[in-house]
Amino acid sequence: MIVLTGPTGNVGAEVARLFAGSVDPGAFRVAAHHPDRGREMLGRRVQVVAFDYDDAATWPAAFAGIRSLFLIFPLPTPRAVRTRMIPVIDAAVAAGCRHIVYLSVPGADANKVVPHYRVERHIEASGADWTFLRSAFFMQNLHRTISSHGIDIAEHDEVFIPAGRGSTSFVDAADIAEVARLALLHPEGHRRRGYVLTGPARLRMDEVATALSDVLGRSIRYNRPSMARFWYRLARRGVPLDSIAFMTIVYTLTRTGRNEPMTDDLERLIGRPPRRLREWAEHAAWRWEQRVWT
Repeated sequence: MIVLTGPTGNVGAEVARLFAGSVDPGAFRVAAHHPDRGREMLGRRVQVVAFDYDDAATWPAAFAGIRSLFLIFPLPTPRAVRTRMIPVIDAAVAAGCRHIVYLSVPGADANKVVPHYRVERHIEASGADWTFLRSAFFMQNLHRTISSHGIDIAEHDEVFIPAGRGSTSFVDAADIAEVARLALLHPEGHRRRGYVLTGPARLRMDEVATALSDVLGRSIRYNRPSMARFWYRLARRGVPLDSIAFMTIVYTLTRTGRNEPMTDDLERLIGRPPRRLREWAEHAAWRWEQRVWT
């Protein structure tokens, strides 16, 4: 049994849809914090069970018969490594999991600042095989509820991300999902491998704003906000402080030039060039126009 977590997240939703459309429903199970939403999204043929990282009582049903796990880290913080991720990993392995495909971030193999570092090390020591998908900045973050960047683009005509003049690689979550599907269904060539999955180019945030301006037909600015302004606006908006703290880590690495990896891992694995930001934005434009966030 393959167990998929995070079915409403950037990559998790794409992985769940791929499986629902192409894999025998008896071969996988979706573990969802909101199972009713999962069933509505995936259809009644897909087995969707309640799963809460903070409620160990939901884990046995989710992990029954497990052999492989697609694992996502919700709201990555140092505290959550101890309270959520390590106990869940241990429970999955104890239930029979033999392969964990973990959605991580570039640098998690060596950078102890990012919470994913400790998660990776614990998975390596768990006794299960593993595949680490160290994914660059998701294009979908530009309209995710949890980041609230879509509100700034739609209502303020600005990319409000404190990355200075740093650049990073933007990647489509749907491309990452294809790699996750490969690793879960055909693990032989992916065990104990870590991939750095990037888009086709490094982009500064002003270049992102230019691309969005062209797609949306109006001027989108990048004003290089300070960290203080970023914290103030998002906290007033009600974004959880844990989420702001994690974004602060990511954007600090970006503005200091330590978040700009580029590899051909993604293209090699999926057999085609990764999607470009402008192409993705053309398909996603309706979200900013209609204020529909994911």
